[in-house]
Amino acid sequence: MAQYNQEENSDLIQQTYYEIGSGDLEGLLDAIADALIQSQYVNISDVESNQKFIRDGQIKTGQGEGVLALFQKDVEANAEDDLQSIADQITGEFAVNINGGADNTISISIAGGGVQNDSLDITELVIGDGNFSNTSQFIPILTTKSNIDIERAKEFLDTNIFELLPEGDTRQSRIIRFFQELNALLPPTLPEFDGNSDGRVDRDEEGNWISAEQYSQDNSISYSQDNTDGNIDEEDAFIHRLTGTANDTNSSRTIEDIYNTILPYLTDILEEPILPQDDREEYENQSSGYLKFRNLNQGIIIRNTNQEFTDGLDPNNLTYLDIVEIGESDEEIIREGTGFTITMWVRFLDKVSNGTLFNFGNPTRSENPFGFRLETFVINKDDNIEVTGEPLQTFGDYTPANHQGLQGDKQLFKSTDAERFVRLQVREFGDFATGTDEGLRDSGLGYPGIRKFPNNPPDLDKTADGNFFGSDERRLINYTHIPQDFNEWYFICATYNPRVNEVDSFVGDIYDEYQTNPDFWLNHIDPDTNDFKANSLYGNKCKVEIISRTDLLRARGFKV
Repeated sequence: MAQYNQEENSDLIQQTYYEIGSGDLEGLLDAIADALIQSQYVNISDVESNQKFIRDGQIKTGQGEGVLALFQKDVEANAEDDLQSIADQITGEFAVNINGGADNTISISIAGGGVQNDSLDITELVIGDGNFSNTSQFIPILTTKSNIDIERAKEFLDTNIFELLPEGDTRQSRIIRFFQELNALLPPTLPEFDGNSDGRVDRDEEGNWISAEQYSQDNSISYSQDNTDGNIDEEDAFIHRLTGTANDTNSSRTIEDIYNTILPYLTDILEEPILPQDDREEYENQSSGYLKFRNLNQGIIIRNTNQEFTDGLDPNNLTYLDIVEIGESDEEIIREGTGFTITMWVRFLDKVSNGTLFNFGNPTRSENPFGFRLETFVINKDDNIEVTGEPLQTFGDYTPANHQGLQGDKQLFKSTDAERFVRLQVREFGDFATGTDEGLRDSGLGYPGIRKFPNNPPDLDKTADGNFFGSDERRLINYTHIPQDFNEWYFICATYNPRVNEVDSFVGDIYDEYQTNPDFWLNHIDPDTNDFKANSLYGNKCKVEIISRTDLLRARGFKV
């Protein structure tokens, strides 16, 4: 420790004030030790003579052999100093005064801090047997140096020390660190290229992404360096997106540059897949043309010039129907009818025409009805259905809630405001004017929401206001539907089969289970096994099925 005379100490040492809480003995001991070590009365020998060592398992005072004992708190180092009562008196700032006396004695007092008479002598409590016990926690620092012979050191010492140098990163560590840095520098928010959800990038008139400027303003370091209206500070910004809009500093350091760099390494996964070759044969028409009816009032009359009626179409001998005859013993004999099938190719060129496609007689006239009719009609979305006691309702309002299925999962009036249907009606017996008319067979189907009805088919009648009249008219949407495609040909197959058990199809559990199943009424479900069949002989005697030319050729393996 440096030695100073009295005059030097007076210049260096200024009065120091301390402040502790009432009863803080540790703080008081710290203040006393601090004042002692700064005074001219304590030197290195005083500190060393008051240090404590552990010798022979006991703590001894005074320099010597053993382990130097340093305490965590001054209270433990100075347990013999009874200063707690002094600490209890102090309130506020105080000073520790160290004064010299005769025969190298010193006195220690507390000034201020609310003690009695504004000064309190604590010499006897701190100095015992002439030792400064409060300095035992200090360790002297001696300034020394050693003279080294540099030439001899070079001779014996290895000055190339490699052990202290860090080892180089492994290749894997560098790769991991690269991806960590890349993820930190890429913008955290991905660009929203398709704001209107149309499956395409939103572009301006010049073909650029419309939000490119805003994205740069929110993320780009290049933008933040060159502009004052950026929404992100330069030190927080991210890699610029496009090379063409970057500044000179980042013109080769963009996300686009990263993409162009890695692109050659990913050719195998970026290559467009090879589309399968369509080796199917293209269909060629087998005839030179077709017969076209330009208007609904045009047609063909089929006539046999060798006899009065064409086979099977004699009104007095309708062989397509079952005929009940009376035998010689007056018993009833059923002559089984042959039924019939009508097929034709049709292309509908508008969405308004209604009319007959093929007929024999008139199965629905009020007097002497007979024969059959294949007809087409159109239902408009805004056509009203007028039912007594109920508010008017359009087909557009009615179908979404009551017609959940239509030849698969197609929905009526989804892409057009008019729908076309085809139906077959065959007169077996009875009179259409009766209202229930069980003798008129009809090709109406049942769909989820609208059941197949056993009689009284809709008659297409309208009121003077042009409204379809009667609840039965709702079932007009249950007939075979023709998709609206003015360029498509449709093959229509209308069949009447008297062998179908239509009567029992409306009875008991069979009707309860299948009344809204169109496949059942098309004779394709066997109610005994619930199996799908080509002809179950249950359902409608009359049915109409269609297939488009495109679907037919595709089914036959042709390219269309």
